[in-house]
Amino acid sequence: MIDAVLKNVSSFNNDPVLHATWLYYQEGLSQTDVAKLMGISRVTVVKYLQTAREKGLVQINLDLNTFASIDMSLHIKEKFGLERVIIVPDGEHANLREDSKLMRERLARAGSMYLSQVVEDGDVVGVAWGRTIHQMSHLMTPKSCKDITVMQMLGSMPAQPDFSTIESSSQLANKLSGRVISLHVPAVVSSSRLAMELQAEPIIRANFDALTKCNKAFFVVGNALDENPLIRVGVLSKQEMQIYRDLGAVGVICGRFYDKLGQPVVAEVDLRILGISLAQLRQVDRRIFLAGGERNYPATLGAILGGYVSDLIIDEGTAEFLANCDIPQA
Repeated sequence: MIDAVLKNVSSFNNDPVLHATWLYYQEGLSQTDVAKLMGISRVTVVKYLQTAREKGLVQINLDLNTFASIDMSLHIKEKFGLERVIIVPDGEHANLREDSKLMRERLARAGSMYLSQVVEDGDVVGVAWGRTIHQMSHLMTPKSCKDITVMQMLGSMPAQPDFSTIESSSQLANKLSGRVISLHVPAVVSSSRLAMELQAEPIIRANFDALTKCNKAFFVVGNALDENPLIRVGVLSKQEMQIYRDLGAVGVICGRFYDKLGQPVVAEVDLRILGISLAQLRQVDRRIFLAGGERNYPATLGAILGGYVSDLIIDEGTAEFLANCDIPQA
């Protein structure tokens, strides 16, 4: 078999990405064997395979029925009245549940596959921003759709070293052969008056009106701790985050905070935030939520109890927590 493969290298137009992809997925060779055969490092093989997925040369899909029929998934679905629950297996990472970088990568990969499978022609998809969404936009396999719109659900902020708000939504739109609508306003402004004036501008008002047409929303859990990216990117200060915690906030979605029961927690900052409201989010038909990590358990539970989630994608640790937790009382 190896001899035959070597003789047919020219069939790949001397493209090493195509060659590595064929050897790994079609011939069933290991990454190590592919590296030896091609005379390259295993790291290079991994990069080639990643490139193949990003270009759509390889389609990798979740078997949604299988993942959603696991006993624990069904239990969580029934316990909280959700439409679908997908549990991302720990696999070899069972001892690394609190590795935030690894968690982000695993959730982003699962999210990219899930979105690719549930998105349909004519959808208006609202997306939050952050490192997980940004990574997901790069991992997602291109899919040819018709009349797809991807919308930014929270205003922008300065580009960060590891992601930018506009690039994330634009990349997702590009992967879905759709168009993007960006909110060309800051995520938070200096006064409530300025926020009202900006939203009154015709172009900006049209963008906010378009948010009401979203039929799918995609967002990631956010806690109310000082580690929240909203502080790192300058949307909120630590003092403002403390105010929300003092008012009982445990989680945040698109800059909007909620308590352990999912009820909105409102502070002065809310009047200055430019983005979708929690009430608007509840009206979206499919609300796809990615969550993982022990420090995000209260935020995850609160988001579910608040009605902000219909489709849940979680790690095994979060699944165990949700399956066994008591529902908090008011």
